[in-house]
Amino acid sequence: MKTITFPDGRTLTYELVRKRVRNINFCPKENGIIMVSASPRASVREIEDFIVRRADFFFKAFAALEERQKLGEDSISSVTWLGQEFPVRIISSSRECAVIDESEVRVFTRLGNESEYILSLIGKARYARFCALAEELNGIVRSELSSRGFDPPPTKITVKDMKSRWGSCSYTRGHISLNIRLSAYPRNTVLSVLWHEYAHYWHHDHSGRFYDFLLKMYPEYRKWNDLLKK
Repeated sequence: MKTITFPDGRTLTYELVRKRVRNINFCPKENGIIMVSASPRASVREIEDFIVRRADFFFKAFAALEERQKLGEDSISSVTWLGQEFPVRIISSSRECAVIDESEVRVFTRLGNESEYILSLIGKARYARFCALAEELNGIVRSELSSRGFDPPPTKITVKDMKSRWGSCSYTRGHISLNIRLSAYPRNTVLSVLWHEYAHYWHHDHSGRFYDFLLKMYPEYRKWNDLLKK
């Protein structure tokens, strides 16, 4: 490890690891050290010149990492996904993304101290996974309808943030929208909303015939949809 001292007395310490890499990579770590990976051809002077030029960035990065440590690793401790609380784990990395797996939400970020930024990364991951889920459930609904002798029109599924509705159906255009906020509810609750919107292709209002059709197609509709009223 080597330390660079600046005229104002501040210092930056870096640890150099030689690897077969094309570029020189820098990553500020929570222990206050800049991890550097570079090929054997990169000179120490070239590496240190870069650190000096980007000194303001590294000082800000370390200040942010220090603030995160004060707040604790789990300043955003959990996220609700499909009816379950998933713990959030923040991982220091040059990647900037979040991953929702079967047991936790992992957030990869260089800084990761700003709650809004962490939430934005989680939001992108949630949106991508929920869109995939919506397409999967759409296939299930369409297959069930076809097996019962109903021929649903070609339908485009979109996901968006809606303030007052869990879903909407434009039966004249073949377009169903689902509220991204459904991602906090169980999978079967999402399915209940999708069935509700598909039922509007045959019954355009909420009459008794609409609910008769809906309950015939998805008997557990009320059990799962009622969770949205709590």
